[in-house]
Amino acid sequence: MMVRGAVSRQASRTLAAAGVAVFLGIWCLLSYGGIVPAVILPSPSEVFWAIPYLHFEEALVRSALASLYRVFMGFLLAAAVAIPLGILMGTFPPVKRFFSPLVDPLRFLPISAIVPLFIVWFGFEDLQKVMFLFVGIVVYMLPLVVEAVERVDDVYLQTATTLGASRWQLVWHVLVPGSSPAVGEALRVMNGIGWTYVIMAEVVNAPSGLGHLITVSQRYGHMDRMFALVFAILLIGV
Repeated sequence: MMVRGAVSRQASRTLAAAGVAVFLGIWCLLSYGGIVPAVILPSPSEVFWAIPYLHFEEALVRSALASLYRVFMGFLLAAAVAIPLGILMGTFPPVKRFFSPLVDPLRFLPISAIVPLFIVWFGFEDLQKVMFLFVGIVVYMLPLVVEAVERVDDVYLQTATTLGASRWQLVWHVLVPGSSPAVGEALRVMNGIGWTYVIMAEVVNAPSGLGHLITVSQRYGHMDRMFALVFAILLIGV
C-alpha cells in the first residue's frame, strides 16, 4: 500500500462495501450476541421494524419534510448572507477587518446556549427554528467563503488588471468564478451542518420533525426508533 497511492474505482467500491459489512458484523455481534443490552444497542432487525411503525403511526415522511423545510430555509438564509459578505471580506481587507471581530467569536459560542434567547426573540414557531439554524450555519459558512476568495491566485488578478479590468470586473470576472468551486464545496458541507443542528432546533415545541420524534422516542426509551430516525437523517444528508 503506497502512501497516497491511487485506488481504482472497483477497489474503492470493494473497500466501501467491506467497511459497511464490518460495521454491520460488529453491530450484529454486539446486539444478537447479548454483549450489549437492547436498551442501549438495539439489533438491526429491531431498528428495521421500527421504520414501518414510525411511518404509519408517527408520520415519518411528514416529519422528514418538516425538518427538510427548516434546514433548507436556514441554509438558504445563511447562503444569502455568507456568500456576498464573504466575497466582500475576501476581496477588500478593510471590510474583513471590520466584520472579523463581530463574526469570529461566534464560532466558539455553544449553539445550544442561544436557544432560550431565540425563543424570546422569535417565539416557538418555525421562525425560531429557521433562525436558529441560520445562525448555526452562517458562522461556519462565512469563513469558508472568505478563504475561498482569498485563495484565488493573484496571477489572475494581475493579468486581468493588465488587460484593463476595473475593480468590480476583477470581482465578478476573476474572483467570483475562481472561488466558485471552493464555495460550492463549502455549501455542500454546510448543508450537512444544518442536519446536525436540526435536533436541537426541534426540541422545543415542535409538533413535527425528526428531532421531535427523536425526543419523544428518547423520553419513552424506544432506542430502536431513535436509531431508525438517526439513520433516516443520515440517509437524507447523503
